[in-house]
Formats: sequence, structure tokens, C-alpha cells
Amino acid sequence: MTKALVTGATRAPGRAIATTLAKEGCEVHALGRDRIALDDMRAGHGIVPLAMDLTDRDYVRLTVEGMEPDVVVHAALRWPPETRFLGLAEADIDMALEVNLSATLHVTRAVLPAMTERGHGAFVMLVPDEREAKSALERTAAGAIDGFARALADEVRGSGVFVHALALGRPPFHRLGQQVLSLLSASGFQPHFIERQEHGHGP
Repeated sequence: MTKALVTGATRAPGRAIATTLAKEGCEVHALGRDRIALDDMRAGHGIVPLAMDLTDRDYVRLTVEGMEPDVVVHAALRWPPETRFLGLAEADIDMALEVNLSATLHVTRAVLPAMTERGHGAFVMLVPDEREAKSALERTAAGAIDGFARALADEVRGSGVFVHALALGRPPFHRLGQQVLSLLSASGFQPHFIERQEHGHGP
């Protein structure tokens, strides 16, 4: 069974992806801060809840290194309510870069060695659409995430590990899960979490 880690899973985009993967038979580990939402996802979809803050680097690293997921979906996107750049406090900038960019790099770095050793794995990184971005900070982070995804895809090409950037788009986000599945399939990543295929009952 394919094991997937979804960050930012208690917000609408991440939750849509996590529940879609779970419905397909994937073992989903959902990382988020909202314990009530995580409990609902566990009760409704059998998702493994991971209540933690992505800024707690040591805890997150220890958790994901031991998990060894086959698929990682970076869906943790959090922005300050202030959109004017000059209206931002230093803490606003630090939080946005820590959650949206630094955490993506650190989680990827923790998981990638095991994926390359197995020769099998995939990353999907949600990227805010610059046309929909509400602030300079959001557009800056979006460009950085997209650039990282492209650079890492070049670096791991031929290793059996695939890296994709996926535009977030507009709400509602219920189609994001199917878009993730389509990206994995189109890249040649072979998931093994659909039970009907595992048991030979597929078409």
C-alpha cells in the first residue's frame, strides 16, 4: 500500500487531497494544526492524524524520517491577513517564509534520501497562482516554491523520484486530489494503492 504524507491537511486544499488519496486506498498521514479537523478525517476516512506545527523542525523531521512515505504533498500554505508589504511585521514575513517555503525544503530533505535509495517516490508541491496572489509576499513565495520544484525535478531525474508543481487555482478545491493522481500517473510514477488493481480485479 502506498503511503502518503500531506502537509497542511486541515485546510481546504490539503484536506481535499488527503481525503481523495484515502478514498483510493492510500495510507494517508495528514499533518496539520487543527486537531478537530484531523479527528474528523480519521473518523471519516481512516487517515492517520499528525497534529503538529511545521515550524517545529526537529519534531517534524523525526516524524517524517521514520515514516518513509512514497508520496509527499506539500499543501501547507499560510499567509498573514495583511496584504500590503509595508504593513507586514517581521513576524509575518518570517512565518510565511517558514511555513510556505522553509518547511517544504526541510520536509523534502528529510524524506528524499529514503526515496532515492528505494528508487521510487514522488513530491507534489502546491503553488499559489501568481494571478490570484493577494500580496507581494505570496507572489514571492510562489515563485520560490515553483523554482525549487523545477530545480529538484532536474536534480533527481532518472532516480525514480518525481517532482511536480501544481497550481493551487481558485476554490472550491475538490478537484485537487484527482489532479494529484493525474500528475502521478502522467509522470510514470506507479502507485500501488488501488486494491482492485493489486488483486487483479481492474480492467
